[in-house]
Amino acid sequence: MFKKIATIVLSGVLVMGLLSGCGGSKDSGGKGNTADTEKTESSGSGDAEYQWTCGVNLPTEHPYYTGCVKFGELMNEKSDGRISLEVYPSAQLGNERDVVEALQMGSVDFTLISAAPLSNFTHDFEVFDFPYVFSNTEHAYDVLDSEIGRTMLDNLENYDLVGLEFLENGFYYISCNSRVEHPDDMKGVKIRSLESQMQVDAYNNLGANGIAMAFSEVYTALQNGTLNATGLTPAVIGSNNIDQVQPYIAATNHFYAAAPLLMSKATYDSLDEDLQQVVREAAAEARDWQREESQKYNEEMLQKIKDTGCEIVEVDAQEWKDAMVPAIEEAYVGEDKLIDPDIYQQIKDMDPSAK
Repeated sequence: MFKKIATIVLSGVLVMGLLSGCGGSKDSGGKGNTADTEKTESSGSGDAEYQWTCGVNLPTEHPYYTGCVKFGELMNEKSDGRISLEVYPSAQLGNERDVVEALQMGSVDFTLISAAPLSNFTHDFEVFDFPYVFSNTEHAYDVLDSEIGRTMLDNLENYDLVGLEFLENGFYYISCNSRVEHPDDMKGVKIRSLESQMQVDAYNNLGANGIAMAFSEVYTALQNGTLNATGLTPAVIGSNNIDQVQPYIAATNHFYAAAPLLMSKATYDSLDEDLQQVVREAAAEARDWQREESQKYNEEMLQKIKDTGCEIVEVDAQEWKDAMVPAIEEAYVGEDKLIDPDIYQQIKDMDPSAK
């Protein structure tokens, strides 16, 4: 009897701990989503043998969330109901770096994030913070699905992470309080960057003031003037209502946001080979599904942004590339620098627009 009571009490403590940990959004952006306002979605039933958790930092409308829900459904189907996945949106389990660290400890099982936080563990992913490294989505997919991308993901096992596949967020636009069309228009603009020195430098080289800032702070910073601008995909701009506080959106396409789907190595290593294969097959199918959804959703959000009255400013991409790339190449590409010159050249050689 004592053991039964102790088990019930312990279960209650664990549930309360999870709920308290999910109670506030650390990285939810302008919509202010929290566990009280954002639902979670689970694939499968509570009777599943493996009941896993996944944390993402964007809201339920965004393809980060829907892609992970699809991933969970595929795992449930392929495992004959043995696996269920509970997906927590809007940073309910912590911001991206928090969740990566939770994966390393084995307290969260999956996440889908931007590549930038992984630079805290390995320099392999720094190349994704490089401006105009990909000319279009075809180029990005060719590289991400090649031996280059696979090696990057496989190397994460050295950091207690399993890199499954590259999903996506898309190409960055610049939202701004003033009209931006040419690189010179960025002079003096205070623009939010991911927590990446390369991105900060890319903006600073234009004469802007690049400010590394957690996403949770961005909306308020745009409202109060701490920031004048930010670089984000239309999907993130629209789903977090940033278009309500930024009247101009420049279609610069200057960064591409690859999104690694990660699994806790502790969770992965606990599985038999057959279930490890289920996870990998489901991840590959979810990748293709999510990329299509991401493309559609970015287009939908771009139309939504237009409908709110924002001006979408078309730009000369080559002008922006010429302004941003050379200084970053000089500072970051080369022997004993962050970007391996051989990898960088291989990526350039895979550009279909250059063939």
